[in-house]
Amino acid sequence: MAQAAVDPTQPPADLQPAGADAGAPAALSLQAILRGAQGSRAVIDGQSLRVGEQHAGLRVLAIHPHSVLIERQGRQELLRLVEPVAKPSR
Repeated sequence: MAQAAVDPTQPPADLQPAGADAGAPAALSLQAILRGAQGSRAVIDGQSLRVGEQHAGLRVLAIHPHSVLIERQGRQELLRLVEPVAKPSR
């Protein structure tokens, strides 16, 4: 019987990183907040959403100038835009 080749550069399949919690929701990334004549949109993990819209188990509750309030797994979370690493030159 042939065995599957094991990649020595990969961790064992049954090994999880320390502190990993299978029940914890994945971290979300607020990438942009877009404001326009037809309302605001938040770009979360590449998905453009308006208030009230749902995607991948989250619902957008409010869009603020620098943050977005969402509900996920029955809990409210505030996602914030990350400050740019480099400041624009003058």
